[in-house]
Amino acid sequence: MFRRIATVAGAAVVSGAMIALTTLPAVAAPDNVHTFAIPGVHGISAWGNYLRTGPTVRITVCVKDTAHDVYGGAAAGVAYDARHHQAVTAITIGYGHTGCQTMTSRYTAHLVVDTLSGWRDGKVRQAGPARQVY
Repeated sequence: MFRRIATVAGAAVVSGAMIALTTLPAVAAPDNVHTFAIPGVHGISAWGNYLRTGPTVRITVCVKDTAHDVYGGAAAGVAYDARHHQAVTAITIGYGHTGCQTMTSRYTAHLVVDTLSGWRDGKVRQAGPARQVY
């Protein structure tokens, strides 16, 4: 019996240490992460963030289906400069589901984001207005 209690107590200590270690990066997160909202459409909410690190930018976009009558949605971000571009797209299907995607790009001059919702047959239900983040 004592062996079981010691094992449970040891597991709790290890779990506590793991929780403490996994929360460390969140505490040490850089202050220069910029969050942004992406204009939503019916049944879809979208957001993201970016972090400039030297010659690159790390961009994350997320999308969530918030209505039962919407089959799915997508959010996209396009980083570009005068001659090149690179896109990241997050997709979700089903009420209450969330999808996120991240990319690192060397095209740091501009970032434009957009979102859309879709019908079950794959056709676009509603597209939102594009928004320039920077």
